Amino acid sequence: MSRTSVREALRRLQAEGLVEESPSRGLRVTIPTAEEVEQIYEIRAELEPLAVRLFVERATQQEVDELASVTTELNPAGDANKDVLDRFDSVLLAGCRNPMLAELLGSLYSRIHALRRISAATPGRMTVTKQEYAELVEAIRRRSAEDAAEVARRHVSAARASAKIAMSLLTREAD
Repeated sequence: MSRTSVREALRRLQAEGLVEESPSRGLRVTIPTAEEVEQIYEIRAELEPLAVRLFVERATQQEVDELASVTTELNPAGDANKDVLDRFDSVLLAGCRNPMLAELLGSLYSRIHALRRISAATPGRMTVTKQEYAELVEAIRRRSAEDAAEVARRHVSAARASAKIAMSLLTREAD
Protein backbone atom coordinates (compact mmCIF):
# COMPACT_ATOMS: atom_id res chain seq x y z
CA MET A 1 0.00 0.00 0.00
CA SER A 2 1.38 3.41 -0.88
CA ARG A 3 2.04 6.19 1.63
CA THR A 4 -0.41 8.40 -0.21
CA SER A 5 -3.21 5.85 0.26
CA VAL A 6 -2.41 5.51 3.94
CA ARG A 7 -2.30 9.29 4.42
CA GLU A 8 -5.63 9.68 2.63
CA ALA A 9 -7.24 6.96 4.77
CA LEU A 10 -5.93 8.60 7.93
CA ARG A 11 -7.22 12.02 6.80
CA ARG A 12 -10.65 10.51 6.24
CA LEU A 13 -10.65 8.85 9.66
CA GLN A 14 -9.60 12.16 11.16
CA ALA A 15 -12.37 14.02 9.31
CA GLU A 16 -14.89 11.49 10.67
CA GLY A 17 -13.59 12.07 14.19
CA LEU A 18 -12.32 8.51 14.57
CA VAL A 19 -8.66 9.46 15.04
CA GLU A 20 -7.10 12.61 16.44
CA GLU A 21 -3.67 14.14 16.66
CA SER A 22 -1.70 13.33 19.76
CA PRO A 23 0.80 15.95 20.90
CA SER A 24 3.61 13.42 21.22
CA ARG A 25 2.70 10.39 19.11
CA GLY A 26 1.11 11.42 15.82
CA LEU A 27 -2.43 10.04 15.51
CA ARG A 28 -4.42 8.01 18.03
CA VAL A 29 -7.91 6.55 18.17
CA THR A 30 -10.38 9.11 19.48
CA ILE A 31 -12.12 8.30 22.74
CA PRO A 32 -15.45 10.12 22.79
CA THR A 33 -16.21 12.37 25.73
CA ALA A 34 -19.12 11.59 28.04
CA GLU A 35 -21.03 14.46 26.41
CA GLU A 36 -20.40 13.06 22.91
CA VAL A 37 -21.53 9.60 24.01
CA GLU A 38 -24.74 11.07 25.39
CA GLN A 39 -25.33 12.95 22.13
CA ILE A 40 -24.69 9.80 20.09
CA TYR A 41 -27.20 7.83 22.15
CA GLU A 42 -29.78 10.63 21.90
CA ILE A 43 -29.54 10.37 18.11
CA ARG A 44 -29.37 6.57 18.13
CA ALA A 45 -32.52 6.44 20.31
CA GLU A 46 -34.44 8.11 17.48
CA LEU A 47 -32.78 6.57 14.41
CA GLU A 48 -32.56 2.92 15.42
CA PRO A 49 -36.31 2.51 16.04
CA LEU A 50 -36.87 4.12 12.63
CA ALA A 51 -34.49 1.64 11.01
CA VAL A 52 -36.30 -1.23 12.73
CA ARG A 53 -39.70 0.06 11.62
CA LEU A 54 -38.47 0.36 8.02
CA PHE A 55 -36.93 -3.12 8.23
CA VAL A 56 -40.32 -4.55 9.26
CA GLU A 57 -41.97 -2.79 6.33
CA ARG A 58 -39.34 -3.45 3.65
CA ALA A 59 -37.21 -6.49 4.46
CA THR A 60 -37.64 -9.76 2.61
CA GLN A 61 -38.41 -12.95 4.49
CA GLN A 62 -34.86 -14.07 3.75
CA GLU A 63 -33.49 -10.94 5.49
CA VAL A 64 -35.79 -11.53 8.48
CA ASP A 65 -34.53 -15.11 8.70
CA GLU A 66 -30.92 -13.94 8.42
CA LEU A 67 -31.44 -11.40 11.21
CA ALA A 68 -32.93 -14.13 13.39
CA SER A 69 -30.02 -16.43 12.58
CA VAL A 70 -27.44 -13.79 13.51
CA THR A 71 -29.24 -13.23 16.82
CA THR A 72 -28.82 -16.89 17.77
CA GLU A 73 -25.04 -16.47 17.45
CA LEU A 74 -24.87 -14.08 20.41
CA ASN A 75 -23.05 -15.85 23.20
CA PRO A 76 -23.31 -14.28 26.65
CA ALA A 77 -20.13 -16.13 27.67
CA GLY A 78 -18.24 -15.47 24.43
CA ASP A 79 -15.87 -12.77 23.30
CA ALA A 80 -16.79 -12.54 19.60
CA ASN A 81 -20.09 -10.77 20.22
CA LYS A 82 -18.90 -7.47 18.78
CA ASP A 83 -18.60 -9.15 15.38
CA VAL A 84 -22.09 -10.65 15.75
CA LEU A 85 -23.52 -7.24 16.73
CA ASP A 86 -21.83 -5.69 13.68
CA ARG A 87 -23.42 -8.34 11.41
CA PHE A 88 -26.80 -7.77 13.04
CA ASP A 89 -26.49 -4.04 12.34
CA SER A 90 -25.43 -4.74 8.76
CA VAL A 91 -28.43 -6.98 8.03
CA LEU A 92 -30.81 -4.55 9.73
CA LEU A 93 -29.49 -1.52 7.87
CA ALA A 94 -29.49 -3.28 4.50
CA GLY A 95 -33.05 -4.47 5.02
CA CYS A 96 -34.39 -1.04 5.94
CA ARG A 97 -33.65 0.05 2.34
CA ASN A 98 -32.61 3.56 3.30
CA PRO A 99 -28.94 4.17 2.44
CA MET A 100 -28.89 7.59 4.07
CA LEU A 101 -30.19 6.20 7.36
CA ALA A 102 -27.70 3.33 7.10
CA GLU A 103 -24.88 5.83 6.59
CA LEU A 104 -25.95 7.94 9.57
CA LEU A 105 -26.27 4.98 11.92
CA GLY A 106 -23.08 3.43 10.56
CA SER A 107 -21.24 6.64 11.37
CA LEU A 108 -22.63 6.61 14.92
CA TYR A 109 -21.59 2.99 15.37
CA SER A 110 -18.09 3.81 14.12
CA ARG A 111 -17.76 6.67 16.60
CA ILE A 112 -18.55 4.39 19.52
CA HIS A 113 -16.75 1.27 18.25
CA ALA A 114 -14.39 0.89 21.23
CA LEU A 115 -17.17 1.77 23.63
CA ARG A 116 -19.47 -0.90 22.15
CA ARG A 117 -16.74 -3.52 22.53
CA ILE A 118 -16.28 -2.70 26.22
CA SER A 119 -20.02 -2.33 26.76
CA ALA A 120 -20.67 -5.74 25.20
CA ALA A 121 -18.15 -7.24 27.64
CA THR A 122 -19.86 -5.72 30.70
CA PRO A 123 -20.97 -8.63 32.92
CA GLY A 124 -24.57 -9.58 32.17
CA ARG A 125 -24.96 -7.18 29.22
CA MET A 126 -24.89 -9.84 26.50
CA THR A 127 -27.49 -11.94 28.31
CA VAL A 128 -29.81 -8.92 28.31
CA THR A 129 -28.89 -8.03 24.73
CA LYS A 130 -29.66 -11.56 23.53
CA GLN A 131 -33.10 -11.35 25.18
CA GLU A 132 -33.73 -7.88 23.69
CA TYR A 133 -32.76 -9.12 20.23
CA ALA A 134 -34.99 -12.20 20.61
CA GLU A 135 -37.92 -9.90 21.45
CA LEU A 136 -37.02 -7.69 18.50
CA VAL A 137 -36.90 -10.62 16.09
CA GLU A 138 -40.25 -11.88 17.42
CA ALA A 139 -41.88 -8.48 16.74
CA ILE A 140 -40.25 -8.37 13.29
CA ARG A 141 -41.48 -11.88 12.45
CA ARG A 142 -45.01 -10.74 13.37
CA ARG A 143 -44.39 -7.74 11.08
CA SER A 144 -45.38 -5.40 13.91
CA ALA A 145 -43.48 -2.21 13.15
CA GLU A 146 -44.65 -0.41 16.29
CA ASP A 147 -43.81 -3.29 18.65
CA ALA A 148 -40.39 -3.70 17.01
CA ALA A 149 -39.68 0.03 17.28
CA GLU A 150 -40.62 -0.04 20.98
CA VAL A 151 -38.27 -2.99 21.61
CA ALA A 152 -35.53 -1.06 19.79
CA ARG A 153 -36.15 1.98 22.01
CA ARG A 154 -35.80 -0.14 25.14
CA HIS A 155 -32.66 -1.76 23.75
CA VAL A 156 -31.01 1.59 23.00
CA SER A 157 -31.94 2.82 26.48
CA ALA A 158 -30.28 -0.23 28.06
CA ALA A 159 -27.29 0.14 25.72
CA ARG A 160 -26.96 3.79 26.78
CA ALA A 161 -26.81 2.78 30.44
CA SER A 162 -24.20 0.13 29.63
CA ALA A 163 -22.23 2.65 27.55
CA LYS A 164 -22.04 4.97 30.53
CA ILE A 165 -20.46 2.16 32.54
CA ALA A 166 -18.08 1.42 29.66
CA MET A 167 -17.25 5.12 29.41
CA SER A 168 -16.24 5.21 33.06
CA LEU A 169 -14.02 2.15 32.48
CA LEU A 170 -12.40 3.77 29.42
CA THR A 171 -11.81 6.97 31.36
CA ARG A 172 -10.11 5.04 34.18
CA GLU A 173 -7.92 3.18 31.66
CA ALA A 174 -6.86 6.47 30.04
CA ASP A 175 -5.80 7.92 33.42
